[in-house]
Amino acid sequence: MARVWVVAADAARARVFESANRTGHALREVETWVNPEVRQHAQALGADRPGRVNDSSGPGRHAMEPPTDLKEVEAERFARELAKWLDQARNEQRFEHLVIAAPPHFLGQIRHSLSAQLRAMVSSEVGKDLCHLERPEQVREHLPDFLC
Repeated sequence: MARVWVVAADAARARVFESANRTGHALREVETWVNPEVRQHAQALGADRPGRVNDSSGPGRHAMEPPTDLKEVEAERFARELAKWLDQARNEQRFEHLVIAAPPHFLGQIRHSLSAQLRAMVSSEVGKDLCHLERPEQVREHLPDFLC
């Protein structure tokens, strides 16, 4: 039997489901990760107030915008942590095949963070946010007929 893991994730949460066979009809949740930082306001993630800068022409001053979107940085960090944890589980041989379901942008962030060995174990990707679905059966409805 092929042990399949299904990861349903977004930038704020990741849920890992397991199936003992490729049909995935008996999915059970084995792990949940939460990333509370991404739910905070961007200002709470960074400094208290943005810096000030003088205009290049004239006497005016205005607040500087942060050079990067702090929520985006936090989402990338979460994707890297998730990939690192999945790689450790792969090393422990906890699964043989991996299915990843995430919103398209976050799916790209996860894909970018996967090691070559872990990428080789991905049998399917689903560009949908399934993380918010309550029951494993609801998640299963959005996956391919056969998981590997």
